[in-house]
Amino acid sequence: MGNSAFAYSEFYHNIISLIDCICDALIDAYCCVVWTRPFLNRKSKAWLTGGVYAAIMLFFDFIPWKNPMLAYALGTAAIFFVMYLTDREHIAQKLFVAVTFFCLQSQAYRTAVYCITGIYDILIRSFLSMSASEFSFFLLDVIMTFLGYDLLTFIFFYGAVRCILWSYGRGREPMSNKEFLLLSVPSLLGVVSYGLTRYYSYIYERDTNGKYVYDLIGSYDLIMLLFTLFSFAVIFVITYVFRQWKTQQEEERQKEIFSTQMADLQSHISEVERLYRDLRGLRHDMGNHLMTLEQLYNNGEYEAAEQYAGTLRKEIQSVSGDIASGNPVTDVILSGRKKEMEEKGITFACDFHYPMTDSVNSFDVSIILNNALSNAIEAVEREQTDSNKTKNISLSSYRRKNMYIIEVSNSYTGNLEPDPATGLPCSSKTEDGHGFGLISIRHVARKYLGDIEIGKEICEEEERCVLRVMLQITEESLTTDKRPPTTSPL
Repeated sequence: MGNSAFAYSEFYHNIISLIDCICDALIDAYCCVVWTRPFLNRKSKAWLTGGVYAAIMLFFDFIPWKNPMLAYALGTAAIFFVMYLTDREHIAQKLFVAVTFFCLQSQAYRTAVYCITGIYDILIRSFLSMSASEFSFFLLDVIMTFLGYDLLTFIFFYGAVRCILWSYGRGREPMSNKEFLLLSVPSLLGVVSYGLTRYYSYIYERDTNGKYVYDLIGSYDLIMLLFTLFSFAVIFVITYVFRQWKTQQEEERQKEIFSTQMADLQSHISEVERLYRDLRGLRHDMGNHLMTLEQLYNNGEYEAAEQYAGTLRKEIQSVSGDIASGNPVTDVILSGRKKEMEEKGITFACDFHYPMTDSVNSFDVSIILNNALSNAIEAVEREQTDSNKTKNISLSSYRRKNMYIIEVSNSYTGNLEPDPATGLPCSSKTEDGHGFGLISIRHVARKYLGDIEIGKEICEEEERCVLRVMLQITEESLTTDKRPPTTSPL
């Protein structure tokens, strides 16, 4: 009879353990989905990550495995690799996500165990003193496992994930190696502490023939519970302080962008004022010029009249500029940049036409042109190439359906190294106010629901750095003028 009762208890205890393993895997999978979702570009990829993790942990639950920490470490590695294979951007951030998940999971389980162990021991002693039936022990096991341990684990795990997501405050974004270390060290310390406590508890139980370390230190669970909560608090505070620091950096960057745009605006105003003064002077003198030409023709001095007319034509051209882009603001910018390139011995090919639409602001386009051409000029000047080789810069614009694209290319034989903080090529300029050109351009592009693209290409048998700025324009704002652009090297 005793053997039958023991068999009955062990049978149902095994069933409870099996269901508990499945529940643990489902809790981990769901929390993994919630945790990884903001860092992946599709929700389905987060569900795939959680499903793979649950499958791996279930596999390790049903095979002989002496080191559960290693099993969880392999599961964490699977989270990283699934995220990497489905979305190969922001690798450092994905590694941070995997490491932090490992720590939050271990802390959630430790917190649940430390909270439930004391209650469970008290109930067991009470049942033993009352000589309770096998069914009573079975019912107690069910309640403490599912309504106690599993429910507490889910509450702590899900709550920890939500808290860290709130303190981190962002989704997919570049993360530098230094930022990764700053954010991951608290989680790594938490994982190491968990591994050490598990290891020394195991050593103590082995050397004392099954005695629990709680028998030696009565407040062990309370101490470990406080330590676990402290570890979580450190992770929370570090991520919160990091986000505040990043937000402050972004605000300062926005101020720099605004200052750069204001400087561009002042430059444009100065150019327009200069052009206006020249035009006023030309208009003031135009009557005298016409009178002189009339006298020359009346006197039959046709050759002198032609020479005078040619000189006057050059003066008018120098004042009005030789670039007609379809907008006076961009005409001024391109004329000024063309003159700068001529002085520096750079060949400039321009096929830029202002978009026939009211939805694009000329000031925004001027920010793109000014910064893009400024970067191109500086990149060409820094190039260590053959002095006899021509230095080229090209500017063009065209439409692809509802996208208006501005393309700037310049001679470039170097490498484009991305900046982890911005995802844009690193700037070699270290002076104050530099390095914000591409950021300003991207800021404008995103204002029009577009973006920028930078890469190395071979153009006309020459290595070039190509910048494409894509702006979305609505069909309703387009005029009926559909004239194709014409290429005119300057």
